[in-house]
Amino acid sequence: MRRLGWWVCPWLALGAVACGPAGGPEGMADRDYAEGRYQEALAVYVPLVESEPTPSLWAKVGASALRLGRLREATAAYQALAIAAPDRAEEAAEGLEQVIEAAERRRDEVSLAEAVAALRAVAPDRPLGRHALNLMQVANGPVSSSDFAAALAVASDARTVDSLLVQQAGALAERGDCSAAIKLYQAAVRRAGRSGNSGAEAGLVDCFFRLGATQLASAPDSAEAWFRSAAGIDSTGPIGRAAMVGLGDARLRQGDLIGAALAYQTVLSSGDRADSLAIVAGAKLNALVSADVPDSLSTELP
Repeated sequence: MRRLGWWVCPWLALGAVACGPAGGPEGMADRDYAEGRYQEALAVYVPLVESEPTPSLWAKVGASALRLGRLREATAAYQALAIAAPDRAEEAAEGLEQVIEAAERRRDEVSLAEAVAALRAVAPDRPLGRHALNLMQVANGPVSSSDFAAALAVASDARTVDSLLVQQAGALAERGDCSAAIKLYQAAVRRAGRSGNSGAEAGLVDCFFRLGATQLASAPDSAEAWFRSAAGIDSTGPIGRAAMVGLGDARLRQGDLIGAALAYQTVLSSGDRADSLAIVAGAKLNALVSADVPDSLSTELP
């Protein structure tokens, strides 16, 4: 039989007034809880557990906070319960399951992530894939590697797996971690095979370009490799053409004037000569021809 995720007073069924000490604050709070006055009960339990952090009080704080929808407070209490009384870890896990379910209903990303992490710590053998998948559906950024792996493990079809790969990669890239994002984008591209994965390929181009732009001033050789990788996927789109400008800048910094000129010329020949990238490439090419090479070169997103 599944245990309830909130504490259950064993004497309530026998008609007793309270579980706590007769006439004491805890007993009065127990009565408030039993009669549905959760706010009043929690207001008593919290100072009590701060002065005397017993497993019983932690369970009551968790149950009351859960009833009130204070999910992060409930999570912390159930974690404390498991730490204070390892023999009650299953009870704490059941409470955390209910916190997770409440967070999923509310699409509360922060509470959901914290409760999933707490449940993993309290009950590491309990399957979390479904919860991790739900977390990814509401996350505004990358989830932890553990949650990502758990979500992949329960993905029902190849399309869902591909979508999760691109989603996590995009979130990592948005956070500025293109090195990690590239691995996931490449995995999605490999899975797609000849049919391609436009979202993954676009993400790869963007990350390659960003890494090239970041390293242009300090490591032009590395920047050239990143720009070449970006242009190798898409040399005609806006970011791919910007990567060709970056490739020219990297070659120029290496002293390869001919290589730089060829890269700039590729940009001019691959699109409208009146667009912004063509104008930039044309100006750089003219500077080379006139031997008026600018001292400071920069490559920015179009």
